Amino acid sequence: MPHKIEKMVIFIDDRPIRLVKKKDLGEIPSKEDLDLVLDARLSPLKVENFIGHTCILNASTEQVEKILLNLHAKSGIQFHSLYIVVEDRKPFKQKIVKMYQLIEAAGGVVVNNQQQVLWMFRLGKWDLPKGKLEKNEKFETAAVREVEEECNVKAVLGTKICTTYHTYTHKNKLVLKKTRWYAMKSDFTGTLIPQTEEGIEKVEWMNEKQQIQALTNTYSSIRYVIEKFKSI
Repeated sequence: MPHKIEKMVIFIDDRPIRLVKKKDLGEIPSKEDLDLVLDARLSPLKVENFIGHTCILNASTEQVEKILLNLHAKSGIQFHSLYIVVEDRKPFKQKIVKMYQLIEAAGGVVVNNQQQVLWMFRLGKWDLPKGKLEKNEKFETAAVREVEEECNVKAVLGTKICTTYHTYTHKNKLVLKKTRWYAMKSDFTGTLIPQTEEGIEKVEWMNEKQQIQALTNTYSSIRYVIEKFKSI
């Protein structure tokens, strides 16, 4: 049975690749704000030529697959983000999922009674608590469990924020990590204990000003989650 894939923003090397339906063109920047617009029927799609915010029109599923494989294979690529405008997202999503080994994960944006958000520092960047689902585990259960394991914080599940798709290579295989993110609340006032065996160096509650600073040293996918969280 194929995996159900929601509206997709896929992050490759920390760059967002967005599949946008033609009828949802309001989701992409205006032509004035795009740096390059390519019609796949008229122009060769060479990833090394992508610049700034690039938009591709009329691409086939095979062309999109080739673009993604080239993004994984080539270094020194300079663009910031890619918008791929399609009539129907479904065949593109199915094609993309088949390219990868799928791993499912869940995480949370946890807010305490002082309206501070829970952040953790790992691998030189600020991050939000998240982790892989255990066998037969539900996304919601995993999200709450990972917050407690990684930060020593008990939290109550709220609404779903969004889903992110993050890619990486493991043992020469392309991996697609699908993470569902949830808003959470916590009245926890105990000691924050980082899960050091997972490489977490410190855990902190952050106010708005501290978060602005943290967002300058985090991943594009985490900035996307925070942006979606603020919109709900």
